[in-house]
Amino acid sequence: MRIEENFPIKDLNSLRVNQFTKYFCSIKTIEECKKAIEFSKAKDVPFLFIGAGSNVVFTSDYEGLLIRNNILGRIEHDDKTVEILSGENWHEFVEWSLANERYGLENLALIPGTVGASPIQNIGAYGKEVSTFIKEVKAINTLTAKEKTFSKEDCKFGYRSSLFKNKKEYFITSVVFETSSDPCIDISYDSLQKFINASSIEIEALTPKEVFDYVSSLRRNVLPDHNIEFNAGSFFKNLILEADEFKKLTTIIKVPFYENNSHYKIPSGFLIEKAGWKGKGLNNVKVSDKHSLVLTTNGNLGGKEVVTFANSIIDDIYSKFKVKLEIEPTLI
Repeated sequence: MRIEENFPIKDLNSLRVNQFTKYFCSIKTIEECKKAIEFSKAKDVPFLFIGAGSNVVFTSDYEGLLIRNNILGRIEHDDKTVEILSGENWHEFVEWSLANERYGLENLALIPGTVGASPIQNIGAYGKEVSTFIKEVKAINTLTAKEKTFSKEDCKFGYRSSLFKNKKEYFITSVVFETSSDPCIDISYDSLQKFINASSIEIEALTPKEVFDYVSSLRRNVLPDHNIEFNAGSFFKNLILEADEFKKLTTIIKVPFYENNSHYKIPSGFLIEKAGWKGKGLNNVKVSDKHSLVLTTNGNLGGKEVVTFANSIIDDIYSKFKVKLEIEPTLI
């Protein structure tokens, strides 16, 4: 394990913000993880783990040790249960699962990031959330160096949230997934269903691999390529409103919604587009002209510029529609 100083992190975050970290290292084992933590304690600086850097915004230089997670591997417990080490690429894991007849994850295709990051945000797409398939999460308590296994219930999953989002002392080392050995097609999500219906395929004959391919195609159609138009995926959470909040919003604007347990999920991108932000922005950062939830950069800016722009959108949406958007990526 090599420690580097004053390391540029532009290539370590998908927004490509131009910031530096005081110290940097890449880890490949749990033992190296523990050594990195010991180094930060010896230097009396904070530390931060990073995977693909696809869901973080560095708002300034990081005055600590940035630890890149490259812990890779896979342990097959049985034909339904598999343990994936946290540094593995999420999309590649979904591909592998389908190739090995482990079904259910196909709606979560092409989400950028690592397996270890997936429980933190409880990633989701097209009607599915990763928590549905998680049996256990294994982690290290970075304060005590003790390893701990969390059951699904322990993780306290919610919409784009989990125990790990607030309990930052835990570093996830692996995730145990439980999938299905039988195909379990679900294309009930409206935009996915419409996209598939527009093709000539027979819905009844759909295979999980074909759903995976359609999801991947749809994401490529509606989302910018993060390797070309630098972005962190959805920059704002969709709104979850109580009944009275929803009623007030509908007196201002008619919105698409999904109702569940007396809560109303509203696509924030709809409001951003209606407010006139789609494709608009500054020289270095703008709202994507493909999808209004996504902010893209040209890689020539600092993190504060991104957040300032995002806050201007939040303020404008509130002034027009009286609802407050939340930023989805973690601000560092």
